[in-house]
Amino acid sequence: MFYKRKRKKKAVRSEFGSIAELREYVRTRLRKRMEEGVPSGLPAAEREKYRVQIRQLRKALRACVYGEGGEKDYIKRYIMSELTEIGLTVKETERLLPVHAPERLPPARKFDILLYRSMKQYGKDGFLKFCDRWGLPGEIRREDGVYFEITPEDIERIYEKEQPWLSGQEVLELICDAVYEGFGHGVIDRLRDCRLDGVSGGVSGMPEQFFRYEEELHGGFDGQHSFDSVFVMVRGNTVRLSFLSFESERELRRVTKSLLRYEAPGELSYYRPYMVNDMKDGSRVFACRPPFSESWAFFVRKFDSTEEKKPEELVVGEGAENLIQALKYFVGSGFHIAITGAQGSGKTTLLKALVRYINPKYNLRIEESVFELWMRKEFPQRNILTFRETESVDSVEGLDAFRKTDGNCLMMGEIGNIKAAALIIELSQVSEQQLFTHHAMTTEKLLDYFRNALLRTGAYSDAYMAQEQVAQAFHIHVLCERNLSGERYIKEVSEIVPEDGGKVRMLYRYQNGKYYRINIPTGRLLARMLEHAGEEKERMRIFFDGGAGE
Repeated sequence: MFYKRKRKKKAVRSEFGSIAELREYVRTRLRKRMEEGVPSGLPAAEREKYRVQIRQLRKALRACVYGEGGEKDYIKRYIMSELTEIGLTVKETERLLPVHAPERLPPARKFDILLYRSMKQYGKDGFLKFCDRWGLPGEIRREDGVYFEITPEDIERIYEKEQPWLSGQEVLELICDAVYEGFGHGVIDRLRDCRLDGVSGGVSGMPEQFFRYEEELHGGFDGQHSFDSVFVMVRGNTVRLSFLSFESERELRRVTKSLLRYEAPGELSYYRPYMVNDMKDGSRVFACRPPFSESWAFFVRKFDSTEEKKPEELVVGEGAENLIQALKYFVGSGFHIAITGAQGSGKTTLLKALVRYINPKYNLRIEESVFELWMRKEFPQRNILTFRETESVDSVEGLDAFRKTDGNCLMMGEIGNIKAAALIIELSQVSEQQLFTHHAMTTEKLLDYFRNALLRTGAYSDAYMAQEQVAQAFHIHVLCERNLSGERYIKEVSEIVPEDGGKVRMLYRYQNGKYYRINIPTGRLLARMLEHAGEEKERMRIFFDGGAGE
């Protein structure tokens, strides 16, 4: 596959003692290949083939950290071709990856083998299937509380029970993957490809700068460093992987920078110490560095963990079917709906699931800071266009562009500033439907935030008039919540009644694992739902007890 320069005689080489040595050898070979010219004496066709491969290598090296598999696979194939040409001896292979002497394998390499095998069987779901099979993550009780953690002892125990057998080719592939870590995302490289809610690093442990002020710790600290910090978010739970480490501050810094390279947004610097960017697969990256943060750190938020989820799969528990039916009627009737809750409570997941209930004749226009929802992937036949923020176009301009399209339904992944909030209220008068997410923890705080946005932006000077305008802009508020055990649920669904500046009428509440209906919608909402009901009109009447509320 890769053009190889003919050699007169195979050079005698020293044996490789570690993955790091092998990686440096491959890196040197790769650098030399790209720097040297086209071998002399080749036919024209062979010279062009050689040039094409060099261009492909350069492109793949730049793009293999973007978050999509093509370029990554290309570099791995190149590494494999180098390993094949080297001809590793059995002794070297056993030294680099001693699969037949598991007592010499560290927990991180054992996990790599276990995850490799699981992903060969289940693809992106490999990590989730691995956790499900072995009842992970476990709860670890420490002095300050209980944590979710997968420990080195867990990995040792599982490896001992599985006793995985690997073919010679599989061992070579694992060595190739270990070499590639230095070109990709380090120890999180395989994890980042899994279907997870997120991956983070550098968010615990002692940062490097701490040792500059605590001189007595130099050379004597055996605790956790910031580069020993790897966490994943799985099904709403933050889980520490205490058997993984980046091994050095330098490696943590390299991985943090590499996660930001897609579309070249620039480098983290003293004057630009944090950045938000997306990756090629739609993942969102937040990365930061000292002095803004204690240490180099990153969080990768992934949006493939809830792929093709339906409301029935997300909202579970006694009475859930009635709540789902009510949400179907609310969304299908074109109501303006706010979905709020804390980070990780499932707002975006629910928003994505509810799109299937929007009138299919509506044209969807979506505004996001980075591409997260990827609605075209879920609904490729629908009329959908997503706008995103750029350095030259902020969220307010993006929302304003909605007016100039033929959109019926406006969706916003997250409202994060007062200008966007004020514009949402204004657009509610001209859009047939709106759905968005926000971090408000109660309906009253949601209304207060948007009222204050109208006042602070100067759209209104009278607080009561601003409150009235906000109350008329929303119909339904859905509050999502996640408890300490990681369970996600819809805590409350409320109607916002526009009289007297906005009254809150609770319709559904979650309590003790069950969804209770507290009230039925007012006549205002029920009449609108019946207008949109079509053949569902009689069933809707029966569902809401045949009448309207007060």
